[in-house]
Amino acid sequence: MAHGTEVTNTFQSVSKLWSSIIRSKDLADSFLIHSKTRPRLLFTFKHFDSRQRFIFSAPQHDTEENSSTARHDMTISDLVYYIRSRPVNGLICCTRGSSIAVCNPTTTQILKLPDVTLNGRDMYARLGYDPIQDQYKVLCVMMHDGFDSRTKDNIEQDHFVFTLGCQQQEWRKIEFIDGDPYRCVKGGICINGGIYYVIGDFMMARFDVRSEKVEFIDAPQEDMLNEEDMEKVITYEYANGVSTTINAHCWTLVNHQGKLGGTDYEEFYLMRLWIQEEEDESWNIMTCDVPTEWGDSFRDKGLSSTGEIHTGEVMLVSDTLESSKPFTVYYYDMIRESFRSAEVEGIADSEFRRGIHVFGHIENIMFF
Repeated sequence: MAHGTEVTNTFQSVSKLWSSIIRSKDLADSFLIHSKTRPRLLFTFKHFDSRQRFIFSAPQHDTEENSSTARHDMTISDLVYYIRSRPVNGLICCTRGSSIAVCNPTTTQILKLPDVTLNGRDMYARLGYDPIQDQYKVLCVMMHDGFDSRTKDNIEQDHFVFTLGCQQQEWRKIEFIDGDPYRCVKGGICINGGIYYVIGDFMMARFDVRSEKVEFIDAPQEDMLNEEDMEKVITYEYANGVSTTINAHCWTLVNHQGKLGGTDYEEFYLMRLWIQEEEDESWNIMTCDVPTEWGDSFRDKGLSSTGEIHTGEVMLVSDTLESSKPFTVYYYDMIRESFRSAEVEGIADSEFRRGIHVFGHIENIMFF
């Protein structure tokens, strides 16, 4: 069956009328609504010799499915871009040096944004979407490494915003007034018009896409746990002779049924899902023991959490491809405390193509 890229390219080549219809916002919006009922997995990896980045996708596995076949969506032939945060409605924010681009694997388009002036600083870019004004914006944070002894007292942090589709195609500097500069940016996910990212062991930031304001959020600490959740942690520590830590730096940020969440696991045998309640910004935790045989597999394969999928399960994958073997995706249902695995065919290993990133994904025929 033809996928979005093939269909849009075919109809655009027929006539200018068809091209205008394919590129219309009404069709793109309708397609996106339908696409959300057919979620996919997105696989990206780079070829270390040619420096190309390959993007594949495959249907997400429902609870009764144990295999799927990947499809090659596009190749980015330019100097390799890095992907540091989750796709937003099927669009991906990529960075390389002072260059930032937004990529749409469905249409194979790459929108290169104006370069930013770093002045020796590190740069972090995150894509967000405001559902109220129906706008996509890229947040760019520039600063010196806060953990570098040479710059820790002079971070020189600036925040810039770029609005996709705006007539003024330029970066706008925004004022940051909510406290002192933070020292790092880790992860990134957009939920309900806010871009969330980790800025410290016990601190997170939220960039409101519409108001363009940055606010700080306290990440969970032990004294925030209720008695039942604290008992789970203490029981696990006593039974396994280990001391667990609560550290947002170890998290994978997830969208848990419209709420901000974070997953982590300790010593490969304790899986945790943190969920923030919007009303009072308190945190709830779900803690589950990982079966021994699965924990051993996690350690051997170096699995890490890449987020949550449409079934509500936590997804775990390896960051490398194994030669001549299908790629395996592991799913953990935190409610039922059950594991399952599924294979993805069609992603071949090679000597120069090993590092891989996996995300939840939906197709989007929006044109830039």
